[in-house]
Amino acid sequence: MFTAVIPCGGRGTRIAALARGLPKELLPVAGKPLLEWTLEEAAAAGLTHAVVVSSPDKAPALQSHVAARSASPLSTTVVLQPEPRGLGDAITCAHAAVGPNDVAVLLPDNLFARGPAILPVLDARRRTGRAAVLLAEIRARDATKGATGRVRCRARSDGLVDVDDLADKGAKGARFDPGDAPSALTAIGRMAFGPDIFDLLDDIRANQPAGVELDDVPALQRLARGGRLVGVLAAGPFYDVGVPEGYADALARLT
Repeated sequence: MFTAVIPCGGRGTRIAALARGLPKELLPVAGKPLLEWTLEEAAAAGLTHAVVVSSPDKAPALQSHVAARSASPLSTTVVLQPEPRGLGDAITCAHAAVGPNDVAVLLPDNLFARGPAILPVLDARRRTGRAAVLLAEIRARDATKGATGRVRCRARSDGLVDVDDLADKGAKGARFDPGDAPSALTAIGRMAFGPDIFDLLDDIRANQPAGVELDDVPALQRLARGGRLVGVLAAGPFYDVGVPEGYADALARLT
């Protein structure tokens, strides 16, 4: 069984000028908040419980949205991430609410025209027993994707790819760099893990300098280098709505 984890604890500095004090997860696209797009995707994938990880200042607004939702087979819990200390830290904040279940991570920053995007990632996890991540091909001229790292992978006979390694993320405020190629693959915001992800993140935290954010990338790198990560190629376009250009693109194409 999977529990959805939806990290919403970041400061949202890249899009703060557009949000104007509103939590970025409540910014609308086609009349629907980004958080609602993500919750509906989780429900459409057959998930029955979601954990929204919020910063203390966003929690009242996010809780109000969750409480006002129409009846749904997806139950939703809001938990706190006291400080914005990285995506990996946000996942660990959901540990008690997730319990012994597998973990499906859905980032509201990534919006998909076709869905539910998380479904083939869950299927890959079930079929292989490995952690799984969604991959997108990003072109060099695409300026609407944040600075995630390039992925090195090998094709499999079942349509998935074996992820061998991931590059570190670029600097905050930068954009995706495909290197010398016209395009490159990068991991995007749909992931599936076993319950051992919590121990892995705790181990990474214990071995990094104090005060350093606990991101998801070191965990994905360890899994990849240990032969324990598969990738799923995204079908159709997606929008990195956590940056102004990506949000504007989603508004233009989905409204």
